[in-house]
Amino acid sequence: MGESLDQHLDAVARRMGGFLRGFDDPRLHVGSADLFVKEFKIVMDCPALHPPGGERTISYSEAAGSFRVSPITTVHKELEDPVSAMVRGLGESSLFAAREGKELPLDKLREDLAALLRVPTLLFYFQISDRTAFFTSLEQMAKKFDFPVVTEGGGSIPGHCPVCGSNLPPGPHRRILRCGACGRPLEIIRPLPLVSGIAATVSYEMLRQMVALDQVFSYQEEGNIRPL
Repeated sequence: MGESLDQHLDAVARRMGGFLRGFDDPRLHVGSADLFVKEFKIVMDCPALHPPGGERTISYSEAAGSFRVSPITTVHKELEDPVSAMVRGLGESSLFAAREGKELPLDKLREDLAALLRVPTLLFYFQISDRTAFFTSLEQMAKKFDFPVVTEGGGSIPGHCPVCGSNLPPGPHRRILRCGACGRPLEIIRPLPLVSGIAATVSYEMLRQMVALDQVFSYQEEGNIRPL
């Protein structure tokens, strides 16, 4: 039997794990490929793509089963970036799409996917070697790549949006926290009490840069979390 659409999406999600430092090293990535797929499919199910002539946005998962993408020519797959890998995944999934399905314009698709990979929907836990050095590196990395990072303390959100300076709502928040003024989704870092670790609700691109920091000793997805 051939591969199903859901199996194909799982394979694309696993491919995205390959862009993370130490993903196949159980000493560094102490979660599992299956847990990563489960977490990354939250990204795949987020409405973020703009089909031609459409009045609504669609998810990557929906696009894989309903829209066509022109074949992508890649010289070497190992030289791909995450956006190109997801584009290739849609190109490969065209066999699942209805023959009469519309085609997604490549330039807009890449733009939408780049934005999607910067929406903070992933929940990960990190063990870090030095909290002070980690937050210094985090601040430098966030500034370099323009990630709007806020750090929770004592269960509350800092008072102001790092992008526009507007007041942020205190207390619990939903999976995605957006500034009410500028609408920017915010990357949330929560230091864990009593242990040298953090919990983070972050985008895929933020995650990719975080796991590359020298102070990150290990990381894992939400679900069956081992004590750090």
